[in-house]
Amino acid sequence: MIAIDIDPVKIQMARVNARIYGVEDRIEFIVGDSMTIIPKLVSADVIFLSPPWGGPDYVLTDEYNLKDDIPLDGFEIFNKCLEVTDNVAYFVPRQTNTDQLISLAGEEGFVEIEQNVLNGRIKAITAYYGDLVITDTSYSTYYM
Repeated sequence: MIAIDIDPVKIQMARVNARIYGVEDRIEFIVGDSMTIIPKLVSADVIFLSPPWGGPDYVLTDEYNLKDDIPLDGFEIFNKCLEVTDNVAYFVPRQTNTDQLISLAGEEGFVEIEQNVLNGRIKAITAYYGDLVITDTSYSTYYM
């Protein structure tokens, strides 16, 4: 497993968390720009994508736009990940435009959108693509 973040403090926090859970030895921690590192990867089983949301003002918007509201183009980031694997988990703000998340799956693809709830409030959304989508209809999950 590889963990990439441009912020060395966040990499150090991830390393501490990994040590607490006993998995530090299974993770390679890299301080760097994921947009330059991801294209160099040959393959990956899964990419958990959590791009910067543009600072604290993101909570003031009614609808969060992946194209315009993050410091990087959210579509471009996602497409770079697809060059390495189809299995992407995309962690985004709760008010992200779901039509945009659906469009990332492509015409033949599926996306599973999960609301992340803390203390009874939706805090974020994780959208799952590729083999990460649960297609067993016995689950009470809403598929788009």
